[in-house]
Amino acid sequence: WMDLGTTLGYWVQEDDGFELQALGFGPTHLPGNPTRMELAARYAEKTGREVTNLPVYYAFALFKTAVVLQQIYFRYKKGLTQDERFSIFIEGVRVLARAAQKAAETGKV
Repeated sequence: WMDLGTTLGYWVQEDDGFELQALGFGPTHLPGNPTRMELAARYAEKTGREVTNLPVYYAFALFKTAVVLQQIYFRYKKGLTQDERFSIFIEGVRVLARAAQKAAETGKV
């Protein structure tokens, strides 16, 4: 289920807040795209697997991505990379951590 959780972690949907949409890795939030739950249902249908505990896997994926951003930001702050785009990655860490905490607390994906 980690593969599905990771996909859901990258999947930003139309009703997500602006901050999470700003981190989107693709156009998944545009009208006509499935929600995370619709995507999970499709996964279950196509694989024949039961999808349970989705909020756990979703929260884990968000935290995992936050850690990656944190590592890149750390390298930037230490001067190990010069790409100015990395200067704001700490904000992405905060956004993802809040989203993960919310999923863990509410049990919603």
